[in-house]
Amino acid sequence: MFEPIDAATAARWLLFSGAAAILWSSVLGLFMMIPHLRNAALTKATRGVNFRQLLSAHLDWIMLAFMQALAAGLLFAFDLAITLWVVAALIFGGWMNAVPYFLRAFGINAFVFAGGVVQRTAAGLGAISVAAVIAGWSVLVWSAAKLMFG
Repeated sequence: MFEPIDAATAARWLLFSGAAAILWSSVLGLFMMIPHLRNAALTKATRGVNFRQLLSAHLDWIMLAFMQALAAGLLFAFDLAITLWVVAALIFGGWMNAVPYFLRAFGINAFVFAGGVVQRTAAGLGAISVAAVIAGWSVLVWSAAKLMFG
């Protein structure tokens, strides 16, 4: 976990995760078409879904997929050997950071650390995901800066 892995392996993991996030976001986008269909049964079945929050999650997962791809590009461009925890942190953050928006679409406010176990767990995971993204990017930028500026 704390031993360096080569840039190509780390980049492959990040690119795969980012591609999977694009796929998931595309499926979510298909689900978001429901309010635009003229089907009373579907409209009634999804009445409790906040599609505006779902749109936020959809866009966030796309942006986080690009974030993972940019991290992979940085690894290749600087041939960085980083530890596995950095890759894991960026992948975890890339998936979990949008979950509060997703859950909010279904009535769980994961932006507030209150309420029941599900809400508190979701809020905690959201906070950890932010910390993971910042920690991962800090290591990447610091490693690239050391190579660039000596």
